[in-house]
Amino acid sequence: MQSFLQLSGGVRAVAAVLAGLVVFLIFDQFHWWKRHDEYMFGMIVPFFVGFVVFDRWPRIYRILTGKRLGEKPDKNLAKFEERIEKTADSPPDGLFVKLTTAVAFCAVLGGLAFFLFGSLYRAMEGANLVTSTAYAYGFPAILLGTVFLLSRRTAADEPVPYRHRLILTGMFLFPALIWMLSVPMFDVLNRAVSTTLMNQVATIVYHTFDFLGYAIVREGSVLLLPSGEVGVEDACSGIRSLTACLFAGSFIGAVFFESFTKKVVMVGMAMVFAFINNILRSLFLTAYAYGLGPGALEGDLELLGMNLGNIHDFTGWVVLGLTVVVLLILVKIFSIRLEFEMEPAQGAGASA
Repeated sequence: MQSFLQLSGGVRAVAAVLAGLVVFLIFDQFHWWKRHDEYMFGMIVPFFVGFVVFDRWPRIYRILTGKRLGEKPDKNLAKFEERIEKTADSPPDGLFVKLTTAVAFCAVLGGLAFFLFGSLYRAMEGANLVTSTAYAYGFPAILLGTVFLLSRRTAADEPVPYRHRLILTGMFLFPALIWMLSVPMFDVLNRAVSTTLMNQVATIVYHTFDFLGYAIVREGSVLLLPSGEVGVEDACSGIRSLTACLFAGSFIGAVFFESFTKKVVMVGMAMVFAFINNILRSLFLTAYAYGLGPGALEGDLELLGMNLGNIHDFTGWVVLGLTVVVLLILVKIFSIRLEFEMEPAQGAGASA
């Protein structure tokens, strides 16, 4: 709190306004989080956003004040210090810088327009998806544009290098963009994605069992087994796992990596492994129904005398858990740095 008070008065005032918008976002999206199972992860989004900002606060403070927070920086902060020292030189206040500033200014105005439209529409219609989407897509523009515009000078009224302003803005990508993921998709888009996933899952499961020699017939997203039929519905399409795994991949990428490329790769891999793990889940459920009958899918799963709850819900959590484990393994792999040292050739003479 003491370090926050050392920021300029304008920055503190705008930060309070942005915090108010976040509270409003939480209030608005909570309406959907408690109604849609696939978006229940939204309940923890505010805490994860707070953690990311808290974790990056020493770096944010360093750029906004030009001072180091604390006497001895930790390992991550020391690396950050080296990074900003290398990028201390700022390009002149030329056309490119002015263009970036104009884009940031337009982003803030556009985001405010989205919020105004959403507020008017909500006043007329109450809680609705159009309003929530307007808020979720308007807030990132406001936050990112504001961070760039307000970081032009430090609390001591010293100029902040242009590249440092870009680095600072990048630190707020996760806190800004994650709200776009935690708001439900429009029904038409949700139905299109869900239908595509259902057909892909049903096709892969059918060909797998057919290849293994089991009697199975596919009719759209319905699999006909000797003991009955199994429908690949929304719960099995993987859309719930997809949204939750996307959030997990976004958070892991934001916390563990500085490189924007690696963050994007983590989000992409979260989508890939969510799909693969959901295929494994669907294969297990189909095999379960094949052996015990389709009615068994409506009951609970028992293992070693323990009731693990509804089999659909339990396997859904397993998909999320496996995806997170794989992503953490990728974090370890991406963090390995291989250093190649080239030794000078022995007996090399002067070049002619």
